[in-house]
Amino acid sequence: MSTTLDAIDRALVEALCADGRASYQDLGKSIGLSPTATADRVRRLVRTGVIRGFRAVVDAEQVGRTLEAGVDVRLEIGTDREEFAALLRQHPAVVEAVHVTGHFDYQLRVLCGGTVELDALLGSLKSHGIVLASSSTAFRGSIRSASASGSAPDRRPAFRSPAGTEQPRPICRPLVPSLPGT
Repeated sequence: MSTTLDAIDRALVEALCADGRASYQDLGKSIGLSPTATADRVRRLVRTGVIRGFRAVVDAEQVGRTLEAGVDVRLEIGTDREEFAALLRQHPAVVEAVHVTGHFDYQLRVLCGGTVELDALLGSLKSHGIVLASSSTAFRGSIRSASASGSAPDRRPAFRSPAGTEQPRPICRPLVPSLPGT
């Protein structure tokens, strides 16, 4: 079920996407409400599932995760998705897993300490007998990274890519990878 957002709700969500730690007073000033009315709206947005949580966005390089890669994975026919999800949970480098259409079954986003860790991750995935094939691509940087709302500017801290240009590179690993049915 979809929740209908009015203009104030949309402005509030956009403000929280830009600064999830803003006080109710500051948020209220930016959207024209009192701190109490703002807090009530935030609580309603959380209760109705519009806001699913608040997270810290950590600079991946600052915690030793200098290699970001995409890994396409094709599972053996008949593989249990829960078994695959459990395997992914064992690897802290896996920050996202998306079920996709096409030649592969899943697309993983991983943040590794380097190529040795990426190779170990790929070897581990294949050694369990549930991954039939994989293909990985190392990311060199991003041109644009969309915000959660799709419209607010990206105000995340930047990192220096090997070429010296600044690019956003957040890491925020959920406790459970984003898999259908989990």
